[in-house]
Amino acid sequence: MRWDALLDVLSPRRKLLKELRARWGAQGDKSGFLAGRYFELTRGGSQTPQVDDKTWGDLEFPEIFSRMDTTVTPVGSQVLFAQLRRYVDDSGMLDRRYGTYTELARDAALRERIQLRLAGLKDDSNADIAELLFAERPNHSNHRALIRTWSLVSLALLVLVAALGWPAWIWLAVIPVNAAIIFRGMWWRVRESEMLKHAAALLDVADKLAAVRDADDTLPQLARLREEASARAALRRILFWYALMKLPLFSAVFSILNFAFLAELLIHARTIERFFANRSGLHPTFVLTGEIDAAIALASYLQRYRSHCTPRLVDERTLAITDGCHPLLPDGVTNSVRLAQQSALVTGSNMAGKTTFIKMLACNAILGQTVGFCLASAATLSHATVMASIHGLHSVASGKSHYFTEIETIDAFIRESTPGRTRILAIDEPFSGTNTVERIAVARAVLEALESQAIVLVTTHDVELQAMLGDRYALYHFQENPLQEQPDAEGWFDYRLRPGPATERNAIRLLDRLGFPRDITAQAMDYAMQNPQDAD
Repeated sequence: MRWDALLDVLSPRRKLLKELRARWGAQGDKSGFLAGRYFELTRGGSQTPQVDDKTWGDLEFPEIFSRMDTTVTPVGSQVLFAQLRRYVDDSGMLDRRYGTYTELARDAALRERIQLRLAGLKDDSNADIAELLFAERPNHSNHRALIRTWSLVSLALLVLVAALGWPAWIWLAVIPVNAAIIFRGMWWRVRESEMLKHAAALLDVADKLAAVRDADDTLPQLARLREEASARAALRRILFWYALMKLPLFSAVFSILNFAFLAELLIHARTIERFFANRSGLHPTFVLTGEIDAAIALASYLQRYRSHCTPRLVDERTLAITDGCHPLLPDGVTNSVRLAQQSALVTGSNMAGKTTFIKMLACNAILGQTVGFCLASAATLSHATVMASIHGLHSVASGKSHYFTEIETIDAFIRESTPGRTRILAIDEPFSGTNTVERIAVARAVLEALESQAIVLVTTHDVELQAMLGDRYALYHFQENPLQEQPDAEGWFDYRLRPGPATERNAIRLLDRLGFPRDITAQAMDYAMQNPQDAD
C-alpha cells in the first residue's frame, strides 16, 4: 500500500487514471458548482425548445443531473446541463450521440486518453470560463493610459536609482503606491485576469484534444476542434501573456513585477478589450470540449442500467415505452405502455407507484429528445415538449398554496401551445387541494379539454374519473401485491402497472391488514359501496 501511494505521488498521471477508472460506471457525486451557468447565460438567445424550470424541478432532474455528472471538467458539467435542457428534433443527431456513448463504453483506451487531456481543465475555478465567454461585461474603466504612465514612472525611478546612486527608498516608495492601485478595483481586475488564464487553459486542452486523430468516427467533435484551430490561434496571440502567467514559475515572477511596475494591470488593460472583441471565436471550442466530456459522462451513466436504447421519433401523437426504468432507480421495477393518439389515467393506492410511473415516462421522453437515449429496451416518441405538474409544498415565501400554484400551471397547459410539436403533460392528482365534488368536476372538465391537445399522463385517487374519462383515456392502475399478506413487509407493493380500471378498495383493505377494528373497516366498505364509481 505504501509503495502504491508513493507511485501515485511520483506519477500524477497514474493517480488520475486510477480515479477515472474508479468513477467509470459509478454514480456522480459532484457539487454542481455553477453547472447551470452556461445554460442560463445562453437560454434567452436560443430558438431551441427547452425544458422549463418547473418541469425540471418537478421531475427531479437536478438529482438526475447530479447522478449523471461524472465529467472531468466544469465545462463538461455546464454543457451536459445545457444538453439536458434543450430538445433536439434531429433524429440523426440523437442517433449519433447514442452511438458515441456506445463506442466510448467499448473503447476504454480512447476514453481514458481523452480524459487525461481534459484534466487540464479539471479545477472547479474553470467554471467561470462560461461567464467570460457568454456574459455581458460590466462597464469597468481600465484607466489604461494612467496605468501605463505610472508603470513607466516606476521603471524610470528604478533606472535612475541604479544609475545615479540615489537612495533606494526613493524607488521603494513606489511599492505602496502600486499596492494601492492594485487593490483599488482589485476584485474585478483579479477576477477577469483569472478568467483569462482559464481561457488560455481551454485553448491548451482543445489543442491536445484536436491532436487525437484516430477517433473522428467516434467523436466528430475532434475533427471540428481541428477546424477551429485558426480561431484559437488568433485568441492565443491575444492571451499570450496570460498563458505564461498560468505557469507556476512565471506566476510568481509576474506577481513581483506587478507590485514593482503594475505588470499584470498593464497586461490586463491591453488584453481584456481585445479579448472581448474576439471572444465569439472561442464559443465553438467551449461547446465542443464540453460535449466530449459530457459524452463520456453519459456513457458512464448508462453502465448502471440493464437496458437502454435510442428512441424512434415520429410525428404522430405517440408515446410507447417498453421495459421503462426511472432514471433514479437503476434497479427498479420496469413497466411498459403504448399510447397512440391516447392519454393515460392511472389510479392506485399511495406509494403503489403511480407518480413514479408517470415521472418515468416523462423523464424518458425528455432524455430521448435531449441526450438521445431512453432507459428502456425500446421507445417510440413524438417530437414533444414535456411539461409537469407534480405535487409540491406550500411556499411561505411566495404566499402561494400548492392548489394556487397548480391552478396557474394547468391554466398554462390549457392556454399555451408548442407549434409543430406534441405536448406530453404529466399531472399528479389534479386539484387535490379542494373538496371531492368540485375536485372531480374540475378534473373531468380539464382532462377532457387537455386530452384533445396533448398526451396527458395523469394520476388520481378519484376512481370515479375512470368511468367518466374511460372513452378518452387508457386506464391503468397499481395495487398491492396479492401474494404479500403483511403491509409492513417488503414487497407489499409490486409496482407493476396493470391495464384497466382499479376495482379494489385498496385503502380500506390496507386498514384491515394493519389491524384496524374490523367493525370500522366493514362500515367503511359499506359506505364505499354506496358511492358507485361508474356514475357519469
